[in-house]
Amino acid sequence: KKFHRLWMRAVVVGVALLAACGACWQRTKCGPGDQVTQWGAALDPEKVLQEYPRPQLVRGDDTTWKNLNGIWQFQEATEGEAPPIGENLTDTILVPFPVESCLSGVGKNLKYLWYRTIFDLPASFTLPRTLLHFGAVDWQTTVYVNGKQIGQHTGGFDSFYFEISSVLKKTGNEVIVYVYDPSDEGYQPNGKQRISAITSPGGDTYTPSSGIWQTVWLENVPKTFISDIKILADTAAVNLIATLDPPFPASTVFVDVSASGKVVAQMNGTSGAQLRTHIPSPKLWSPDSPFLYDLTIKTDSGDTITSYFGMRSFTLANVQHPGSDDTGAQVGIDRAGQDMDGQPVTLAQDDYNLCWALCNKTDGCESWAYAIPGCDSYSKPTCWLKSGVPGTSENKCRVSGVAAQAARSVKRPFLNGGYTFMAGWLDQSWWPDGQYTAPSDEALRFDLEAVQMFGLNTVRLHQKVNSERWYYYADKMGIIVIQDMIQKYGGATQDTIAPFMDDLKAMITGLYNHPSIVQWVTFNEGDCVGVFDANSVVEMVQQWDPSRLVDTNSGGPANDLHVGDVNDVHNYPYPGDPKPSATQYAMQGEFGGIGAFVSGKEWVPSMCSTYLHVDTPQDEAEVYAQMMQTLMEEHADVSCSIYTQITDVELECDGFLNYDRTNKFNDAQMQLIIDANNAVINA
Repeated sequence: KKFHRLWMRAVVVGVALLAACGACWQRTKCGPGDQVTQWGAALDPEKVLQEYPRPQLVRGDDTTWKNLNGIWQFQEATEGEAPPIGENLTDTILVPFPVESCLSGVGKNLKYLWYRTIFDLPASFTLPRTLLHFGAVDWQTTVYVNGKQIGQHTGGFDSFYFEISSVLKKTGNEVIVYVYDPSDEGYQPNGKQRISAITSPGGDTYTPSSGIWQTVWLENVPKTFISDIKILADTAAVNLIATLDPPFPASTVFVDVSASGKVVAQMNGTSGAQLRTHIPSPKLWSPDSPFLYDLTIKTDSGDTITSYFGMRSFTLANVQHPGSDDTGAQVGIDRAGQDMDGQPVTLAQDDYNLCWALCNKTDGCESWAYAIPGCDSYSKPTCWLKSGVPGTSENKCRVSGVAAQAARSVKRPFLNGGYTFMAGWLDQSWWPDGQYTAPSDEALRFDLEAVQMFGLNTVRLHQKVNSERWYYYADKMGIIVIQDMIQKYGGATQDTIAPFMDDLKAMITGLYNHPSIVQWVTFNEGDCVGVFDANSVVEMVQQWDPSRLVDTNSGGPANDLHVGDVNDVHNYPYPGDPKPSATQYAMQGEFGGIGAFVSGKEWVPSMCSTYLHVDTPQDEAEVYAQMMQTLMEEHADVSCSIYTQITDVELECDGFLNYDRTNKFNDAQMQLIIDANNAVINA
């Protein structure tokens, strides 16, 4: 009884402290240069990320869920320490911002964390079961409610929930969360996080994001509720599986499919079983027309949810390229680049016909160029054989030509039965003020709006899984998403394999329903692929999700195995010329990294770096446009290009946008970039 009185006193005091803390919250400095976004500057700690966090499975209205984001108590923990049940913690933190972020109000890296908050059960929670949801917590989480441990979770990028019905009271419910996150010092997938980046920023790794980093919320549900739905739609029909909790006894599921508010199809069947219905006159999802159908799903056990889906297909197909005649010798025309190995060669005599003939009898030679001796710096007759067909330029000292090309078949990715060139950028989805967490829903949406603002249609989300609402906006806006698996960025061991595979399956399962996602990337460069059997991982992904393409190893050694659906290479700064095969399309998975450094926008003043530094945004726009023209004119077999990158990130200053999301370019420079992107996509 004495303990109970002390605990209740601590709860009362804790409630008072939390209620008063909105006014006392203050962000810390956002990096050495104090870079804060417009949304971070306007942040209201009493109204943090209040939007419904799960658009793919919406239940009820505002009376059936409660957002727990806001000021929580907080303090550093020690390994093995008993939970501070009934105790006020020493500090506060703004949830759901990572502990290292300036918006958290903490702004430092800690491996062991305690969180504490107190809530009253809403009077509107009249259904028998209550769930406590976490959007994502990095990395190992243990949760206590009213003094009882209710569950544990491992994994930094997937959502999870615990039922807390049996331990709840009407008022003064205490939640304590323990988190352990070793970041890059552990063996688990951690993406681009690096603890030492806090004091020694630089390169392509950044400040970590430890602890709670997505929305925490309560949900009131019926005794038997729909816990998950799996949706697979093609260009003719939609398939759906509704999973219940508890799964038995099974319920009957009733589904309405609506288009623009009108029911166009219905289906019913047993929970846990696949249902299928054809859609009359289907409207397909694409970047040009991202049409989404609405779903209403009911059970005879008393639950109702809403969702949505897009109808599309994404497959590999062959495109026939017509042959062409030999151009003959073109005097005064040069073709620079794409030289074959061992080039140039010196000829026995001054006769460009020898170069022409050499190309025609050399396997893989598609074009040639010849230097007239003594006309410029080449004193001897010099010949270049080329593996592709570079663009032309006038040069009185050159003679060049293109060999006859036979008709051939090129593997391409087909969206809805037709070829769409995917032009996009690399998105680390890092924020100067929130790290992993966007400071607002508007900010989250802005990064996708910027894709279209620059005339692109694709995002490669790089080594991170975003919140559900990010994918919801991609679905609504028609943004093609190529989704990376989070890597163990250096230092991978055999211990990495199990958590990597767990996270990979959780990512695919959690994001399965989003029509915007067309391709999974299992490995990036040489980050951690060396400890895996890449073939087996690709086969596993294809089993989990046969509806999407799989990129085995973007720009890495396992790409040379030629398994999976993509031949994906990285070239910096200028784009390369990867070739498709009978089973893979060609993708320029990374290129670019052009950086104009903007004074006053740098993470650390005067410390920016990049792959190709230019002096001004005008230079950046012009060089980018030239790169895209090269892709269009000289690398005709490439079907997807990913430019590095959307924003500057800490000291990696090669974004179209500054790290704080302000634009580097004026209207004329923007138009130059947009025109270059449109030309490639439309070509």
